[in-house]
Amino acid sequence: MIRTKIIVTYGPSISAPPVLRRVIKHADIIRINFSHGNKAEWIDAVKRIRQTSKEMGKDVALFADLPGPKVRVEGITAPIQLKRGDEVRFGKGGIRLSYGSFHKDARKGAVIEIGDGSARLHVKEVRGSTVVSRALEEGVISNRKGVTLLGLSMDLRAPTETDLELAKFASMLGFDFVGISFVRSARDIRELRKASGNAWIIAKIEQREAVRNIDEIARAADAVMVARGDLAEQVSLEHIPDVQRTIIGAARDAGKPVIVATQLLTSMINNPMPTRAEVNDIASAVREGADCLMLSDETIIGKYPEAAVNFLARAARVAEVSMLTNPANRPQSVKRLSEGIALAAADLADNYRADCIFIPTKGGTTAKMVSRLRPKTETIALVMDGRVHKLLSVYYGIRCMPMSRYHSVDEMLALVAKIAKQNRIRKYIVVSGSPNKPGSTDTLKYIGDST
Repeated sequence: MIRTKIIVTYGPSISAPPVLRRVIKHADIIRINFSHGNKAEWIDAVKRIRQTSKEMGKDVALFADLPGPKVRVEGITAPIQLKRGDEVRFGKGGIRLSYGSFHKDARKGAVIEIGDGSARLHVKEVRGSTVVSRALEEGVISNRKGVTLLGLSMDLRAPTETDLELAKFASMLGFDFVGISFVRSARDIRELRKASGNAWIIAKIEQREAVRNIDEIARAADAVMVARGDLAEQVSLEHIPDVQRTIIGAARDAGKPVIVATQLLTSMINNPMPTRAEVNDIASAVREGADCLMLSDETIIGKYPEAAVNFLARAARVAEVSMLTNPANRPQSVKRLSEGIALAAADLADNYRADCIFIPTKGGTTAKMVSRLRPKTETIALVMDGRVHKLLSVYYGIRCMPMSRYHSVDEMLALVAKIAKQNRIRKYIVVSGSPNKPGSTDTLKYIGDST
């Protein structure tokens, strides 16, 4: 069993039902990027994903990634090929952008990057509302590609009005997760929560300001993403490893799941095998404590989407071996009884080599705490609500099984014993809360032999 959760992004490369089926086999969550396409296309994608997952008997979760206030190229009907030294104007009399104040933030000498490096230009001068630049090397400018001023902040605020409208749309379609782009503070999370309904909010860390405020953002959000593409343009590439560790550490301290994204297997967009550096990158993310790994272009436009997903699963599984011998950041002291029960369950399971930890749960609170501890033993959340099943799909090491509702501890233990017998599990631990008391986590029981 792979414990690291996998998120894949929906796109043309995996839209055909046979391919989608093979991808869903390894995927826990399907992401739909609302920066591209329209509502009709997104509705069709949701229908395809749900129909295919239903046929497979695997109900994957859905993640709506909101566009945010990113600056994008607009109005280009065909890609513009650049040669080194070509002059390019942005704003009045030039290429139109989605952000009208670009000229106010640009500075002479700054570097403009388009489409995560598909074009790089040097700002020659700012003339009124026009930014005059020259291409630093050959490149291409395409419509709807993102535009960044390297090392400079633009006065962009999230969530935008479009984000709020799309969050309501995603909630109506039953998305489980909503991603907020270019978040800067906990206030942004609270603003989006008003429109996102029951969907959990994933805070995408892409701004220098967000890194400074990472502790408050991690506490306010339901999950955190290390969005390394735009983040690298803010903090520079050489600092990404340290910043990634900082973000993962803050998320784990807050008890929130963390996703590592962007360019995990970029070479597999055009090649059937990854590079050694990419394999090492995946392993590092898992060992640092990432709950989820996410593929983007690899499954949107890649030539080998199935191979990319399969390899990501294999690489993560191998990296997890070191996690099983050296649990990441397992706390030795706790502040609450519930945390102490979860820690005792993880230690007991590891020391007595239990077959699994069963966690009967109504809301998932206990399962989340155990996930953070990274036990060697398989962890199975017994859920009574399909929605809880989907929300736990973002947490490392949690496998879900359905369970009937119960009204007493004895009834709960009898149901667990039945499930254990059906799955030929002889030695297990049960950790749970009192019935009808969500979040209590006050019961721990060791079963030596379920037969």
